[in-house]
Amino acid sequence: MYHSKDYVNSATHIIKLGIIITMNGTKPYTSNGTTKDPREEVMWSFYVSELTNGIDNAYQAAIKAGYSESSAKNVTLRDWFKEKLGKLKRKDILSKAEKVLDRTLGYEPVDEEGKIDSTLLRVQTDVAKHVTSTLGKNDGYSTRNELTDGEGKPLQVIVPQAVADRFKINGTDSNTTEDDQEPS
Repeated sequence: MYHSKDYVNSATHIIKLGIIITMNGTKPYTSNGTTKDPREEVMWSFYVSELTNGIDNAYQAAIKAGYSESSAKNVTLRDWFKEKLGKLKRKDILSKAEKVLDRTLGYEPVDEEGKIDSTLLRVQTDVAKHVTSTLGKNDGYSTRNELTDGEGKPLQVIVPQAVADRFKINGTDSNTTEDDQEPS
């Protein structure tokens, strides 16, 4: 019986609690560019688990996941590892930023004498605008930006003839706008 923490791949091996058991003596791992090596997820789980304990050791996590010693030494150079590590760092930075935003919004802009700290209030207002326009964009707090020229008119897009021909854009004069086109 297998538990949810077990990993089974094509009934050839089981990874359970960091121990790899090969049932038929063959190498169960392949990486052909279209399928992921199943050890990647196992190694990442070991790595993150140890990272939460303050231990940053990708090599040991790779060894536990069944990588050879030479592969384990280079695991941090692999694209999948760099991508996951980048996401993890961005998540950490976002978490820290959210804490700062939360703290900033929690400051009382009025001092003991009842005077309003206009600088703090301005910062809080800017933070609130940012939070509502990003986190609240699906709740109706979005900002619409329109690009116009100095007089408020729509921008004129000039398409070079070679581009117009390549993408079969109507009109042959690259300086002609849609309004300048003669009706067909």
